[in-house]
Amino acid sequence: MEPFTWLPAERYFYPLLNSIGAYQRYTYRLRAVCDAQRQKLLLSGDIEQNPGPIAVLQMNVSCLTPSKLATLMAQGADIIAIQETWKSSEQIASMHTGDYVLYAQSRIGKGGGVAVLVRKTLRSKRIPLTIPQHDTSLEVVVVQAALDQNRDLIVASAYMRPPPQVTQSFRRLVNCLPAPSPLLLCGDFNMHHPQWEPFLETSPSEVAAEFLELCTDAGLTLVNTPGEITYARGTRERSCIDLTWSKHLTVSDWSASVSPLSDHYMLTFTLHQAFKDTIPSAPPSAPKFFYSWGKCKWDLFVKDFDAQLPAYDYKKQSTGIKAFTRALITSYRRHCPRGMHKDGPRLWDDTLMEAERIATDSKARYLQLPTPDREAEMQRTRSQFFLLLRERLRNTYLRRISKLNPGEPLAWKYISGRRKASLPSPTSMLLGDGQHTHKTARRAANALNRIFLPFHPSHKAVRFLKASTDRVHP
Repeated sequence: MEPFTWLPAERYFYPLLNSIGAYQRYTYRLRAVCDAQRQKLLLSGDIEQNPGPIAVLQMNVSCLTPSKLATLMAQGADIIAIQETWKSSEQIASMHTGDYVLYAQSRIGKGGGVAVLVRKTLRSKRIPLTIPQHDTSLEVVVVQAALDQNRDLIVASAYMRPPPQVTQSFRRLVNCLPAPSPLLLCGDFNMHHPQWEPFLETSPSEVAAEFLELCTDAGLTLVNTPGEITYARGTRERSCIDLTWSKHLTVSDWSASVSPLSDHYMLTFTLHQAFKDTIPSAPPSAPKFFYSWGKCKWDLFVKDFDAQLPAYDYKKQSTGIKAFTRALITSYRRHCPRGMHKDGPRLWDDTLMEAERIATDSKARYLQLPTPDREAEMQRTRSQFFLLLRERLRNTYLRRISKLNPGEPLAWKYISGRRKASLPSPTSMLLGDGQHTHKTARRAANALNRIFLPFHPSHKAVRFLKASTDRVHP
């Protein structure tokens, strides 16, 4: 029997040229190795902790649409707390969340529905909090985000439908969560009290007084700037019903800004731990690499790959596999031009930023001096902004990677929201030529046998026989 030798590279790779997923599989493996090395460095103790805080956004959106969700994610916050989604669980599940994990509680009856988005680079999970069916006043979703090995941040997004009530479910929310854990409670509570509305001319209701006493006794601290408007509608209606409460946290840069998304203001702030060093910000997303396969110089690729393959040693199969993978990666990096490079998500372009700014400014001018002309301008600029945003999202989904030039970046919404192509199995990648498929395992095994164990005159190739029900076995 002749010694085994590597076959020419085209015997292995010509069936693979039409399968981009086969090559991306190796880039994902390489990225996983890089991530593992980075984690080892971070755990070694020699790396200074990132002092950057966590950015948080809070808003009552009054119906969460894909355009509003894209606008919120474009702000770049690490955690987003949303109230009044007005969506069912099925509608929430169909939304594209990009680099975020979405935790939501669908609306109950005439309730609003709440949600929390946490950036994927922060480990997070949902904390179950059961609310009885008879309690229709409170809707809440509670999420736990890992800050370090021994400390977690609890984020709750809550909504109380008017008229608000302090129910037993809300008492469990503020009193039964882990005491030492930092807590951030964001919500639209529809409460009026001089503590956050010093301009209030009437006495606070008993419900508002009970609500404030309960939060204070639970160790929560009000973050809102007293008197800072968080809700404005029409010419006279101004209130501070959107509240931010914290526990074991230091909150800085809290601000409320006008937004074309809703009558509620957009609340933004940053978090720090009050008991130790600052919370490290979420690490940036790993860059994603794409290659222009149609412009690859496959002849040079094959020659370079053949030159790198070492002599085959059946006693060292693991070493051979590593050499095989290393040669593959080196070859396509040398001879296949990079089609796109996504260096983190670019969440908003200049055109959309300008349209959003114009819509925000026109609404701010209207709220300062409500006149019919300014109201018409506000509606016009808001409609133009949403029309441009919806058109951009619709067209971005339809873009094709094959039409891009090498080096041209692909829009972030297509990367985050497109349907991922199913990765073919290793057998189909090795055996399929784009047209022919093997319907049975026996045929696939025989085809693999012909590729990796070629026929030599001195011996017969092993064949896998079809099982027969009438064969008599000794």
